[in-house]
Amino acid sequence: MRKNVPMPSRLMLCVIFSAAVGGCLGRAASHPELVEANGTVTVHGKPVQNITVSFYPAAGGRASRGSTDAEGKFRLMYDRGVPGAVPGEYSVKFMLMDADAPANMLPRKYADQTASMSADVTQEGPNEFTFDLKGK
Repeated sequence: MRKNVPMPSRLMLCVIFSAAVGGCLGRAASHPELVEANGTVTVHGKPVQNITVSFYPAAGGRASRGSTDAEGKFRLMYDRGVPGAVPGEYSVKFMLMDADAPANMLPRKYADQTASMSADVTQEGPNEFTFDLKGK
């Protein structure tokens, strides 16, 4: 025997479903146009792990960040689960995120956040960056 769902309940289910689908689809649309960007961080030519690489837009706005792996490679993320960066000019900073690493792993000017590097993320790409951090 089949039960009929009352009309107000059907209407409520449709509203909830529409809101859920619209919310999911609308979230992705809330991000600006992004392009893939990645790279490598080395210190005196050697790859370094557990470095957070932060790209701060010169024009202001949200930064994109990535973390280096054992080979010094990173991939920029605009948001959790959303890869990429907005095309434009950036100031790039580096931060060691490994509490067990020697304090002098990064050159002082980068560890103190007093120095940065520049990067230009373009629509056309390729947006592959190599940062070799030098100094004491």
